[in-house]
Amino acid sequence: MSEEKKTEEELEAEIEKEVEADVLMKLEEELKELAVPVAMTPPEHTKLMGRLAAMDETVEFVTGELAQRQGEKMGFAIGLLYGLIVGILIYVLFLIDPQIGTYIEANVDTIKALMGV
Repeated sequence: MSEEKKTEEELEAEIEKEVEADVLMKLEEELKELAVPVAMTPPEHTKLMGRLAAMDETVEFVTGELAQRQGEKMGFAIGLLYGLIVGILIYVLFLIDPQIGTYIEANVDTIKALMGV
């Protein structure tokens, strides 16, 4: 019986080795299929750099457009605030001195010269 046990144990060990060898071979084949090339040929590199440059241009264009829209919104808000402030100041000036309108009419040329119109 001890001989039979040894032979059975030997058979099991041999089967395990064969299975491990099969698994290792299959794993090596899969790795060869999935392996990423370490060195790229010049045409592939040029093509890749072209695609990257195209993507970079697209990203820069979109970023520029977004910044321009944001700038337009900010410019509108600032212009609106300046307009309101000037309008309120003129309104307050007319409330303080109703005769200021005649003063402005009399000095239109001087005001235009100061404004550079």
